[in-house]
Amino acid sequence: MIYQILSVCRNGRAVSSRPRIQIVGDWLADLGFVSGVLIQALPEQGGFVFNLCNENVNYRELFQLTKELGGTLIRAYVSGERTRAGIALVTTGKHVLKGGLKVGDALIAQCDYGCIRVRKVCGNVQLFHVARVKNDRTGLVIPNIFLLGGWLNDFGFEPDTLVTMAAKPGKIIFKAHNNSIIYRDLVKYARENGMHLLQVAVKAGIPLINVTCSAIQKSGFEVGDILAAEYDYGVIKLQKPDPRKFGF
Repeated sequence: MIYQILSVCRNGRAVSSRPRIQIVGDWLADLGFVSGVLIQALPEQGGFVFNLCNENVNYRELFQLTKELGGTLIRAYVSGERTRAGIALVTTGKHVLKGGLKVGDALIAQCDYGCIRVRKVCGNVQLFHVARVKNDRTGLVIPNIFLLGGWLNDFGFEPDTLVTMAAKPGKIIFKAHNNSIIYRDLVKYARENGMHLLQVAVKAGIPLINVTCSAIQKSGFEVGDILAAEYDYGVIKLQKPDPRKFGF
């Protein structure tokens, strides 16, 4: 099973542009979505689904059924975009919104052979990939966690805030600490509990938590993994997303 992070975007820059869902990647071919195949794109409650159609299907009947279900028929094609090469599935129009989605929504896609289900990411959750950076000393590629956004401000992670980071198998927990705390006491607390101590940075005026230490690998996370950042005031918990929480 493959999972992908998506979003509902616009088919152009104008405010009146139609909503659009796009999936691109060579891996799509391994799931049967090769260039030219017919695909049924349908809204579902809280999301969307792409169904690969049988080659022997009656097109007229399928078209009518798909229309009745509020969807449309599309074909996979080879993307010519430099930054997004590979097979592309693209659907554009108001039918994208019929499952309760809207432009700007974050999405997660569960991809299996012949079927890709898309669900809206709801609640205090941010999805992101474990990135890669090159170690300046060794030249080796190492995993990087990069949390950026105004939402950090809203949940107690303002720039310069001191943060302890606890790494456990399958989980990393960030905890923000009040600025009134004595620094040496926090350092002692972090050391005694095997935690890392860091400070919220700022990038273009936006709070940033940037981590490249061994704690990422200690937790079992690797470059390319999708992580879910579940947050409450003063606490962020990172772990691999549970498909059940997204309705899969």
